[in-house]
Amino acid sequence: MWYATRASGYTALVLLSASVVLGVLTSSRESRRGWPRFVVQSLHRNLSLLVGVFLVIHILTSVIDPFAKLNFVDAFVPFIASYRPLWLGLGVVAFELLIAITATSLMRHRLGWRSWRFVHLFAYASWPIAVIHGVGTGTDTKLVWALALVALCLVAVIAALIWRLALAGPRFTALRVLGIAGCCVATAVLVAWMAAGPLEHGWAKAAGTPADLLAGSVDTPAGTAAPVAALSTGLNDPLVGSLVRSAASATATLTDSRDRTLQVVIVANADGSGTLTVTRSGARLCVAPATIGNSGVTGQCGAVLATIQVVDQGNGSASGTLATQKAGS
Repeated sequence: MWYATRASGYTALVLLSASVVLGVLTSSRESRRGWPRFVVQSLHRNLSLLVGVFLVIHILTSVIDPFAKLNFVDAFVPFIASYRPLWLGLGVVAFELLIAITATSLMRHRLGWRSWRFVHLFAYASWPIAVIHGVGTGTDTKLVWALALVALCLVAVIAALIWRLALAGPRFTALRVLGIAGCCVATAVLVAWMAAGPLEHGWAKAAGTPADLLAGSVDTPAGTAAPVAALSTGLNDPLVGSLVRSAASATATLTDSRDRTLQVVIVANADGSGTLTVTRSGARLCVAPATIGNSGVTGQCGAVLATIQVVDQGNGSASGTLATQKAGS
């Protein structure tokens, strides 16, 4: 569900950006012989409906996934969620604006042109709000591919808006200059805010992530996965994975059979030292010194003591168990 939430969110952003670009092209009232205006309008309308589909997936998976502890009220009432309330609330606002735009578009033949156009202009507000929501809430914001996607959407929409403003008639010279300057200033402000906020160390806490989700996690630097909740106590889970041996060390990479997002990596060095790394969904829960003995491999992840039994199954495969308890108990 966590992967589906992230993927559907970024897909919706890309589709929404494409829809805004096509909407700008449609407003220019231009057409080409091989690309007539009604084709652009149809594509714009269908892309907008697809945005709605992926937003529904995004919301449902966010609520079903237990990580952020969201409910359906949080999905429709902005700024009340316990998880990053401001940035999540902006996503709710963008979603509700898109609902209004889609509903009035479907009823366009029943509405006056002025009423429809007034509501439809909210698309120019929903898109930047959605971008800020994604950057402020998303746990992938610092990753290169996520930054590239946001940059691509930003460049496409801003370029389309500047192109449209440049086509305005001489009567609108002041509006053209103001609009183009506004696009440039808004882009600069967004980049500066990202550099000082979401891309900075400590953003998870500053954004309003609950303390229980921050406990035992690490606020990772740019280019790595986002922090997740700490390792739970009371586990007694089967593990399966691989075992690679060399002259200097042996490395066991094991996945929890009950929680596929949880992975344990044990490195046992020939000199008797070792390390234990535990991750969930690619984010590190802990990296701790490992004690290797007859009773298994033990390591302390925050306030949790983990004990891992590893069995060499041959042919490079391994199995085992992961047991956790409160340290000192």
